[in-house]
Amino acid sequence: MLELINISLKWNSPKGKPFIKNLNLKIKNGSILCVFGKSGVGKSSLINLIAGVAEDNLLFDGKIVLNGKTLNNIPTEKRKIGLLLQDGTLFPHLTVEQNLYFGMNKKIKYKEKLILINENLKKANLEGFQDRYPHTLSGGQKARIACIRAILSEPEVLLLDEPFSSLDPEHRNTFKKFVTNKVKEIDIPCLLVTHDESDKMISDDQPIDLDMFIQ
Repeated sequence: MLELINISLKWNSPKGKPFIKNLNLKIKNGSILCVFGKSGVGKSSLINLIAGVAEDNLLFDGKIVLNGKTLNNIPTEKRKIGLLLQDGTLFPHLTVEQNLYFGMNKKIKYKEKLILINENLKKANLEGFQDRYPHTLSGGQKARIACIRAILSEPEVLLLDEPFSSLDPEHRNTFKKFVTNKVKEIDIPCLLVTHDESDKMISDDQPIDLDMFIQ
């Protein structure tokens, strides 16, 4: 379970006041929670905070708890978080297969990794893309592969920042279903931040309007 307890965010300046105040939420394993709001409300800052990605001059109060463990002072690389940003960044010099291989559990044998990669590409309608390079892919294809890479890293929580924004309507719906099924399959909490009203449909609990926590 992922818990945010009395989270407040503010800029470190003489007149800095919290732009998000006293945010509380809980996401159970196997569930997706949608947090939405207009641009500039602090959605990406919230994602970065949970992931431990520092933002210049950003201060926060409150606790981030994952499976009973407080993450506040734990380095990013030890938080076991799968993070998918809006641009779905891939390593440009690596093939799709190599991108997906990167970050997978070192204890898994090479052949087993290839099987997992092939299975996930097929489920995401990307069968046969193993040897493609990122520059040959559409924005939507890159987003799907970046999401698969995050999932294959065996995270304890999945954070999604506008993951469907670059997809056309057909692929958007297909990929939403893929993400929903994957979250349930690997049984981890998932936080989705978005400004797209249609994304609320995949939220297992009541979506949270971040505008309600703006000061």
